[in-house]
Amino acid sequence: MQTNNLIKKINAKNISLAISIIITLIIFSMSLTSGTDSGELSSGFTVSLKSMLDKVFIGNTISIDTLHIIVRKGAHVFEYFILGVSYFFTAKYWKLSVLKILAIGLLTATVDELLQSVPADRTTSAIDIFLYDFGGFVLGVTLFLLLFNRKIEYSTEETLKLLSQNQISRRKAYRRLYSTKDRIYFTNNAHFVKLKIKIPDEKGVNRFLAVLFFLPFPIFIVKLILPFIKMDKMDIPVTKAELMKIISSKNISLVVNTSTKEKIIIKTI
Repeated sequence: MQTNNLIKKINAKNISLAISIIITLIIFSMSLTSGTDSGELSSGFTVSLKSMLDKVFIGNTISIDTLHIIVRKGAHVFEYFILGVSYFFTAKYWKLSVLKILAIGLLTATVDELLQSVPADRTTSAIDIFLYDFGGFVLGVTLFLLLFNRKIEYSTEETLKLLSQNQISRRKAYRRLYSTKDRIYFTNNAHFVKLKIKIPDEKGVNRFLAVLFFLPFPIFIVKLILPFIKMDKMDIPVTKAELMKIISSKNISLVVNTSTKEKIIIKTI
């Protein structure tokens, strides 16, 4: 059973990534079409839409040119909305952070607009990149984050009660108690470190250290300073490489008690 679940998960990962890549390639291919071909494609849809609006709304005053612009910009938003939805599932299966998929979306939009400069009769637009392309991507990702990225917590007592009354299966009870469903977080890495250092019988020094490290500070500062610290002379039971890995992880709390009774508390945010 576990093997089957693993195979399904691997297939879902590969399928989700493949779909995102295919949609991206389709978007790129549309940008490589000439302005004439692209205009003809959107013009046909615009004429049909204009005819429908005129029938539904008597006295409709929107011009065909204005509607054509709306259709073309709306197409940008729609295709990137679909791409954003696709990347939501890719992020979920590949354990990517929101920050990473937003970076992918912005990079895709930028490359897409640059590709539009290849046909002689088309140009790039920064407004299209940030407002219509990336804006549609953010809209798709955000909507599905709100709908499908909520954490569901089940009471242990209630779950065990339902299990004892045979209202749920053992498998369902296990999933409720030990669910490993992946959620997407804004970032998977820590960006700040909160440090506390306590030295025995040194009240004045401890007050100074409390003030000095009152606010958390960026991790990149720690990474710059750490190589110059001689940890082998401090009796700290972790290596520099291990400490670097620890502080790069989110929501880590590390308490180090040295042989000389100093206490170091490191929390990552």
